[in-house]
Amino acid sequence: MNLPRIAIIILHYKNLDDTRACLQSVKNINYPLSPLPLGKGETQRGFSIWLVNNDTINHGQILKNEFGDFIFLVQNPKNLGFSEGNNAGIRAALADSQTDAVFILNNDTIVDSNILHEITKSEADMVAPRMMQYHDRGEVDNLGIQLMSSGLPFNRRDIKDKLFCPTGGAALYTRKLLETVGLFDPQFYAYTEDLDLGFRARLMGFKADYMPNAIVYHKGSAATAPMSDFAVYHTYRNLIWAQFKNFPALLLLWQSPWLALGWIFILVLYIKKGRGKIILRALWAGLSGLPAMGKERQKIQRQRKASQKEILSWLSPGLFPRSYLK
Repeated sequence: MNLPRIAIIILHYKNLDDTRACLQSVKNINYPLSPLPLGKGETQRGFSIWLVNNDTINHGQILKNEFGDFIFLVQNPKNLGFSEGNNAGIRAALADSQTDAVFILNNDTIVDSNILHEITKSEADMVAPRMMQYHDRGEVDNLGIQLMSSGLPFNRRDIKDKLFCPTGGAALYTRKLLETVGLFDPQFYAYTEDLDLGFRARLMGFKADYMPNAIVYHKGSAATAPMSDFAVYHTYRNLIWAQFKNFPALLLLWQSPWLALGWIFILVLYIKKGRGKIILRALWAGLSGLPAMGKERQKIQRQRKASQKEILSWLSPGLFPRSYLK
């Protein structure tokens, strides 16, 4: 049986030491050799590594000099954000006809040597690994994304909770999915782009899966502080866009009480934290951007294959996960 050829996409922005450690762990991946024909004395890995330098400083070339032909370097002209930064790597990887799937990997992660062997056991077109905390390896970081009835996404922490889609910190997507659904929405820039891509994919009939023995260790948010103003602004601006683009009209109306409750919860939460200004900025930017999202919404809904009843079944009941109360 021929195993899929995987392209690992690692987006670099600052944090040279983190990216170097990530690449070193990827270099130690134990994945069967590709079944492609080889010349005498040659060896071929079953995966390729695409380092995308999203910074204007020469870290990409420094790492290329260190790791040599082990990596392909994609140099972006400027910081294009998480969405378009990764898209540049995905396009480069898919231009290679041998690539069957891409594995998006944060640069502040360390992977288990059997990661590809385990994650490719799934036959789904998007797969979430088990992400554990780097500094406390017995603690779960996330097991993919869980989407609540309130329309709020959360890191899935319990295997009993429904998996909606993988998180962009570590996610396998097949060529078929990406060529059918498209890539990350560059308008999102950063945050919630993984939810949007996963939602689009599920609407078009693609399934999500979780592989518990595919292990990734995550150091946390290294490029930006956890829920910094930058993170809050982009997360909630983009969430408005993701909800608007992907929920069918009747379901959007049906879920409106829950969605309203979700947004009231977020608004009150951040106002209580003394961060009302940034959350109001995010909400205003999200609502102001809805007209520009109209054409994308029409395209998504025209191509939708999932019924509204099926979409409802993907949502976890409640405002937020019970695991967050523990």
